[in-house]
Amino acid sequence: DTRRGRAVTVWLLEQAAAAGHTALDMAALTTALARQGVPDAETAVQDAIAEGDVLVFQDALDDGPAPAAPAAAEDAGEGADEAEEERPVRVLVGLERYAMAEESLADGLARLVNSVPKEDGSGADWERAAGAAEGSAAELIRAVAGHGLVLHTGGAASVAEPAALLRAA
Repeated sequence: DTRRGRAVTVWLLEQAAAAGHTALDMAALTTALARQGVPDAETAVQDAIAEGDVLVFQDALDDGPAPAAPAAAEDAGEGADEAEEERPVRVLVGLERYAMAEESLADGLARLVNSVPKEDGSGADWERAAGAAEGSAAELIRAVAGHGLVLHTGGAASVAEPAALLRAA
């Protein structure tokens, strides 16, 4: 029954999302489907895609071959365009609600990163503040001075660094 395969596909993706993985590699998903007793895991995923239950994403792999050099592309003729565009990709499958939420978050973070004003002369002030701070507080001040978005972690043990940053601001 194709409905069971689709339902198990969605269920597995929901379980993965609850564990922090909002998208799964196609091979991992089909393996998990086979472990759940779905007879034709590939078809189950394709049915879920066709019905709009899940979305497919392609993530370019960084360790792929570099595009051909311009001189080599001229010598290769028409086939060079195809070879230049072909990059190895990882096929990921995820639920739409998580994909849209992640895309929205990424857009917001990109706006924050790009909102940093260009050199306004305050770099020396930040560097002076970082020089007055010690250890990881100085590192945090320098990071904030140079970037539009900084993620500071460390839990309760690291509350002194943001306090030093606020004093410097």
